Amino acid sequence: MLIEGKDGDRLTQSESITVLTHYYRAEVSRSLAWRERLDRTTNWAVGATAAFLGFGLSHPEITHAFFFFGLALIYILLFVEARRYRFYDAYEYRVRLLHQNFIYGVLTRRVHLEEGAFWLAELASDLRFPQYKMDLTYALGRRIYANYMYLFLVLIAGWMLKIKLHPAPARSWEQFYVQASLGIVPGWCIFTFILLFLVHLGVLINIGRRKRGGRDAFYGGARPPHLEGLDDA
Repeated sequence: MLIEGKDGDRLTQSESITVLTHYYRAEVSRSLAWRERLDRTTNWAVGATAAFLGFGLSHPEITHAFFFFGLALIYILLFVEARRYRFYDAYEYRVRLLHQNFIYGVLTRRVHLEEGAFWLAELASDLRFPQYKMDLTYALGRRIYANYMYLFLVLIAGWMLKIKLHPAPARSWEQFYVQASLGIVPGWCIFTFILLFLVHLGVLINIGRRKRGGRDAFYGGARPPHLEGLDDA
């Protein structure tokens, strides 16, 4: 089988497989690099959460608004990680495309490199016109569900504990409510903000857990036509 080359020459199947093999190695390396960046951002968020908890609860003179800035910082890291996750997913898409078509074909000795093959056209199109495979809202939901909901819950629990303990241990709900106030901002505003924050996290998690259709779906149910009967061969 022959494939058109860039300058009009034609590549043999062996040459095409060699090129795809080297490209596969490069794409896997790039995907792993973005995976490491994701892990690094998560480590920053975990370290920041621990620092806010330790510093905020060990200093009675610090107002509980300190934990608001903690939530803001972790949320910024969440945005950074969601952006990196979109890049990771875009490159991982190409790796999965190669896994499920090229590498699988090599292992089963049925490499489909004919002109017009869907996966070749899809790969070529994605290289020529690279694009994200998920929007930012979905990426935020995925990262919250994976890691950040635990960090946010820990910070909010620390915030509630801070209100209860400082500047003096609250002996009643009324005292707890009074200690939750910040200057002219009443305590109910603080609790309403925390409640709305938790609700918005729940909405994003629900979005992030939805199944996506389209470009991220790889033969989830029935096998593709050209693979039917392969096990019987």
